[in-house]
Amino acid sequence: MSALVAIFAMFITSALGLIALIWYWLRQRAQQEPKPEKPRKPKKAKRRKGADEPEPEPEHEPLPVKTGRSRLISAASLAEAEAANALPDPDYLEPEPELPASEPAPAAAALHSPLATVRQQAVVLRQHFPPNRAPEGRSWLGGTPVLPGAAEWPLNPATGKPLHFLLQLDLAEVPDEAGLGLLPSEGALAVFLDLDWGAGEAFRIIHAQGYAGTPWHALDVPPALAMAYGDEAALVWPWALTPEHGTQVLPRWPVAPRLIALAESDSPGWPHNAATARAMLAAQGVDELAPAITPADFHGPDGQGFEPLWYGYPQDWITVQIAAAALVREADRASRTVLDDPYPGLEADERAAELKAVREEAQAWFDHALNNPALTALAPPVRKAFWDWLSTHRALAEHVMPAAVEAAIETTLHASPQEAAKFPEEVTARVAYRHALARRTPEGVIAPPPARLLAPASGEAELAGTHLLLLELPSNPALGHHFGGSALQFWITPEDLADRRFDAVVMTRA
Repeated sequence: MSALVAIFAMFITSALGLIALIWYWLRQRAQQEPKPEKPRKPKKAKRRKGADEPEPEPEHEPLPVKTGRSRLISAASLAEAEAANALPDPDYLEPEPELPASEPAPAAAALHSPLATVRQQAVVLRQHFPPNRAPEGRSWLGGTPVLPGAAEWPLNPATGKPLHFLLQLDLAEVPDEAGLGLLPSEGALAVFLDLDWGAGEAFRIIHAQGYAGTPWHALDVPPALAMAYGDEAALVWPWALTPEHGTQVLPRWPVAPRLIALAESDSPGWPHNAATARAMLAAQGVDELAPAITPADFHGPDGQGFEPLWYGYPQDWITVQIAAAALVREADRASRTVLDDPYPGLEADERAAELKAVREEAQAWFDHALNNPALTALAPPVRKAFWDWLSTHRALAEHVMPAAVEAAIETTLHASPQEAAKFPEEVTARVAYRHALARRTPEGVIAPPPARLLAPASGEAELAGTHLLLLELPSNPALGHHFGGSALQFWITPEDLADRRFDAVVMTRA
């Protein structure tokens, strides 16, 4: 019992001593704490004589902050710690790891993304149909160029001869988001190519700069410009039998650039799938198109006769020239082979004589048409005489009339908009499919790779990993684009496109 009393007494004594110590410490702190006063400029404290005041504590110099040290303690906390003589040891704080200075990314790195973006888009060239109803614009295939500024017709550096004009594109008509931030948004892009297939495959792509108010002017066709396709002109143009019957300029057809989105693909090439076909059909804007012309269209209502597609055919002398040239070529073909024989019931001698007679008569009509102004309208008696002659050679004419009539309609559409306006709409509609991005058929949507810019290329292109496809032009007989069944591809690096160095463009074939 006495032991417990002793322990309790010791506890009471210790507690009283601790309380006294705390009280003494608080009293000393209260005496040392300066009275609050308004902030003012620091100056030397004056001591009044006889004043019984403790010496003011010397002002502490601000704590040096070491570069690279952690500063997780605020300035207010540091002041409180200083007043309590409990400043943290700066050397105890672990240094914040210094991040390496980031080097500026090279300019080429900023241009890398377009190579990936271009695989998910295409700026397709939608052909206006019919062309005589196209809205005012400055983008077209063929014809002659109308460019801003002081652009001049380029020459083949190897021969010094003028190049052939393929197309021009008003860059203001290209959607801004389609240019990848690289394609100029002003002026025009013009493409020229040597279609004489002479020395090499010379070409030029010109960026004719033009701003608001810059006048656009037509470039005159140089007299020295060769016939397009040279000695092969007779194989290209439906109205030609010899190279001199060709033309220097390609058919003019207005176009409008339309941006379509493409689904992501593991392959860098043009995506041949249903999603792409639907996108092109939507860009076309017309779902249903009239069917192509067939031999049955000339059989008349009873399916037995041989009648023109419409009453006004043939409408002009170039139409006669096209049909007569088609019969000459068909007679030559039938003389070399018995495939698709128009006269299966004739003996060889009789067959040869018949083909010879047809060819001579067709040549006579061709020569007569050639000696008349091409787009001069035919008088009704001339139209009837020509059709009566065709009817006497129906067996041969049926083979060629669908293509000949298509060519005649298209020639009038691009060469004489005024005469084309006289066509019945149902007649004009029969060639619309040849100028469509896509068309719906019972078997599905047909959408061949279109003429396009800044898009995936056709085939497996080696340059696709480093270059952008600036332009691809596929073969298209309706436009006079005869590139051997392949497509012309024009490539440029992102850096060169950003710098507008179109002289650095490279051309390949798909």
